[in-house]
Amino acid sequence: MFLLEQAAYLAAHALLKDFSSTHVAIAAVLDGTIDGEVWVDRPVEPRVALLANGDAYYLAGLPDEVVDSFANLKELIPDWAYFFVEDRWSDRLGDIWSNRFARPHPRVRMGLPGASLGLAATVLPDGFRLVPIDQRLLDLEPGNIETVTDLMEGWASPELFLENAIGFCVLYDGSVVSHCATDSVSGTRCEVGVGTEPAYRRLGLGKAAAAATITECMKRGRPDIEWHTHASNKGSIAIARSIGLIERDRHVAYSGNLPAENVGDLDLDTCREWGLHLERASDHISWYRFHATGAWTLAGDRTRALANLRELVDGGWEGEAAWLEGYWAVQSLVDDPEFKTIVARQRAIREE
Repeated sequence: MFLLEQAAYLAAHALLKDFSSTHVAIAAVLDGTIDGEVWVDRPVEPRVALLANGDAYYLAGLPDEVVDSFANLKELIPDWAYFFVEDRWSDRLGDIWSNRFARPHPRVRMGLPGASLGLAATVLPDGFRLVPIDQRLLDLEPGNIETVTDLMEGWASPELFLENAIGFCVLYDGSVVSHCATDSVSGTRCEVGVGTEPAYRRLGLGKAAAAATITECMKRGRPDIEWHTHASNKGSIAIARSIGLIERDRHVAYSGNLPAENVGDLDLDTCREWGLHLERASDHISWYRFHATGAWTLAGDRTRALANLRELVDGGWEGEAAWLEGYWAVQSLVDDPEFKTIVARQRAIREE
């Protein structure tokens, strides 16, 4: 497989064209506005293209014509990838990917049903203020500003983010408590994402930020709005529908992560089944213990969650202690003394 320089990305355009119609991120990487890497099986008239953007990997092309490249693909695609493949590759994953324990994650793509002049503004509760995400916000340096600055990390530069990204956040008591912004843009298309701090949910803040962001996208010539989420994320889907978005299609990604983003997205039986699966997989891919800890926490089994966490740390996991403290699935454990002890041990190991 050949890693392309950005100037040579045109060689992969034809292979990735159909796939990019579902994933704006692919088009944005090829445009050079967000970070990514692109490989092809040969520089001229390639038959397969692999694109990476953060932990997301996208594979397109003709598997039956590139059997000789399977081993190279297996070396390139990490076991921790959040992996999207064209349908023709779905029964060849075992040949090209080392993670044989990954499972399909159903996802929903939503968008506006047609042309619109904008969305009605949402009235915020007293004390909350809606502001654009721009240089003035960064200069203000409100609390929790990292929820905004973290959005820049996937872009080719902070300058490109400020020039091309569109978004709004909600401030309360001097801190960012909700935000919505474009994760990627390409031509008239943009994909938006939304997030609200747990203590401030169910107040309409995400809806307000999303409505303002989408209205601004249309004003600035990016009317082709896309909203991607886990099929299990009822809150995200509800916000999207509340501002007039409709379901465009469904597709899958493959991953070892839990197919959810919030407590309550998965029922208890599903959490237990995932816990068992992740424990079995961890005998072969040790970092699965991280997600097994989350699954058993969500299932309400503190003992089993902590046992997996202990094995994760004792097994030489190279992750940061802060990842454990910030993991959404284990928030009910973060004040548990035993959880704190294990996390402290991981922090001490990483600081040695």
